[in-house]
Amino acid sequence: MSRPIPIVVSASLALLVGAAPGAPVESAPSPTAANVEAGIPIQTLIKAVSRKTGKRFVIDAKVQGNVEIIGQDIGAVTYSELLTILQNEGFTAVEDGGLLRVISDSTVRQVALPVMVGSAAFPDAQYIGRVISVHHMPAALLVPILRPLLPQHAHLAAEVCSNSLLMVDTYSNVKRIESLVAALDVGDSYKAAKCEIASPRP
Repeated sequence: MSRPIPIVVSASLALLVGAAPGAPVESAPSPTAANVEAGIPIQTLIKAVSRKTGKRFVIDAKVQGNVEIIGQDIGAVTYSELLTILQNEGFTAVEDGGLLRVISDSTVRQVALPVMVGSAAFPDAQYIGRVISVHHMPAALLVPILRPLLPQHAHLAAEVCSNSLLMVDTYSNVKRIESLVAALDVGDSYKAAKCEIASPRP
């Protein structure tokens, strides 16, 4: 007689959260005295937001822990507020192929992010990319001034040829840095030196 083959499920697999199409929307559980004291599991909060918004989430296995929310039922938490709560815990959500990947913010620079163009607006805690043009001084001079104002996982670099800054951070931080750049970028117009791309050697 053949023995049954054991099935092992890796603990590193992500958890998919989201209501099936057409499934009834359940009301989110209200926090009890016990879980308020201990904090609400992050996955429970994400499930509540999924039920409220219809968004589907994939949660990285490293996303663990409890959060304390005072003065608000978790069933009333919006997606924008969820991003803020996740940021407070060192996590974020990034849209990818119709799913929202909940990941550590330490890896956010390596994933595809929306690029802010013009006056487009995003939730304050959403991570985005932004190119900031500098007109009156070398953009490279601003990097050592502004970089200490950003968290370690953010990105700020100068593109010399176009005299611009490439930034990756939350929408609120991008707007803050843009305001500082506007205040510092004054005086006579500055034109970057002509940039030439060296041809590869044969």
